[in-house]
Amino acid sequence: MPLPPTPDQRLLVTTATAVIEAIPRLTSERSIMDHAVSCAALSSRGRVFTGVNVSHFSGGPCAESVAFGNAAAAGVSSVYAPGIWSADAAGKAETLVCCVAVANDQRGVISPCGKCRQMMLDYYPDMRVIIKDGDELKTVGMEELLPFAYVNTLKPGTT
Repeated sequence: MPLPPTPDQRLLVTTATAVIEAIPRLTSERSIMDHAVSCAALSSRGRVFTGVNVSHFSGGPCAESVAFGNAAAAGVSSVYAPGIWSADAAGKAETLVCCVAVANDQRGVISPCGKCRQMMLDYYPDMRVIIKDGDELKTVGMEELLPFAYVNTLKPGTT
């Protein structure tokens, strides 16, 4: 069910906007080589991880992929990686709980691409994503973000 963002989730928008707007551009025109999107992701322990897309004519990762990689490098767990395991008071490992993508040139919050949606479902199925619905920001779960999704029935570590 779509929900309004919490104050912590709204700070992700501010953070992602600051990250993408801080990157200087060589020209005023957009280029395929621009870093055009940033992502900020919030962990269950309140840590924020950022990333920017790396566009290149040969392909390149989206901002969400870079942010999720930065989180993994800092020990955050996912369905496929245990992270640097340290239980919180409820006995759970740190994971990502919310993210947002923001485009440069004051274009604001954008929805994740299909590849990122599938990656979010696979790695962080309980994550919420901040999206723009008209002029309103909302958070949605994976079911709303990726209805009728392909779900990998193999468990990690099995073939």
